[in-house]
Amino acid sequence: MKELTIIHLDTQTSWRGGERQALELIKGLNSRNQTNILFCKPSSEISKRAKEAGIRVMHLSLAGEWDIVSAYRLRSFIVRERVNVVHVHTSHAHTIALFALLGLTSCKLVVSRRVDFHVKDYFSRRFKYGRSVDKIITVSDAIRRILIEDGIDPKSVVTIRSGFVLGEFIKSNTTKNLRSQLNLSDDNVVIVTVAALAPHKALHVLLKAAHIVVKKHPEARFLIAGEGEMKSVIEKNIYNLGLEKFVILLGFIKDIASVYRTADIFALSSREEGLCTSILDGMYFGLPFVTTNAGGIPELVQDQVNGLLVPVNDHMLFAEQLIYLIENPDRRKKMGLRSSGFLENNSIEKTIEDTLSVYRDLCK
Repeated sequence: MKELTIIHLDTQTSWRGGERQALELIKGLNSRNQTNILFCKPSSEISKRAKEAGIRVMHLSLAGEWDIVSAYRLRSFIVRERVNVVHVHTSHAHTIALFALLGLTSCKLVVSRRVDFHVKDYFSRRFKYGRSVDKIITVSDAIRRILIEDGIDPKSVVTIRSGFVLGEFIKSNTTKNLRSQLNLSDDNVVIVTVAALAPHKALHVLLKAAHIVVKKHPEARFLIAGEGEMKSVIEKNIYNLGLEKFVILLGFIKDIASVYRTADIFALSSREEGLCTSILDGMYFGLPFVTTNAGGIPELVQDQVNGLLVPVNDHMLFAEQLIYLIENPDRRKKMGLRSSGFLENNSIEKTIEDTLSVYRDLCK
């Protein structure tokens, strides 16, 4: 098989699910004898982790999607190194890559789309997702359907789900959890959310549900692991609802396995969600789920099978379903056991192989 040279472009500075998937993809492609170069911001977390993993990293300022200077430098590299594929992993990276590739027919453009909202404006539909893009990879069928509804050519869109990453959990302490550290006893039922503190995660819905839950079950505790721009708003909501005793903001936790081991239930209140790889992690630890039915979540969480699905923004029903699982530990256990079976079809190895197949098909 022909060895390909692939540029991966990511404009995020923080560490989220998309960056985690991009890094694992590059590692997997390197192990399959492909040449990969990551272009990112110098201050980004993915830059730091990629260097630690021995990945070739190049820095650009990437100052917004209209950064023509970054586009010019990227174009020069593409021509000089005879790059076969540019794979962009964020929206701003997408626009920069389009400018860099204008008129370069020998290099193919692949776009990962992880969000489940519609492409509303004319520029995006015709330019960003039109003929200038060779393939769009969506992380769920739900996102693919949305793009097709928006008039994007179905032949240009393929679903490759984000994959479960086992490696980091094998390396972590296999027994550590946070109960003793947080003064939690075995009597405390712990509900965990692992998510960026971002608007689309709708954590105000989770907090409203928690307010109802703790009135009936004061032994319940809610742990939220993650960072983001909504932190101060969430802290204010916790105070206003009188939940200081019941909700703990953990911030960024490097050993995220310890959070999952602490949990009895995984909860996710998102109003928009492409797929959510934290759900895959929760499956590995045998957790049952209470989640909304947003975006691609129902492709992982099946109602009454490995979890309970709730309509978006319905905090009352969200609370009811949490209370049901708190009061039915046997049901929790059965749902959690079913979760592990879903991982077989959502491995990072499958994600890597399917993505490499896309590259090869484009570069024949």
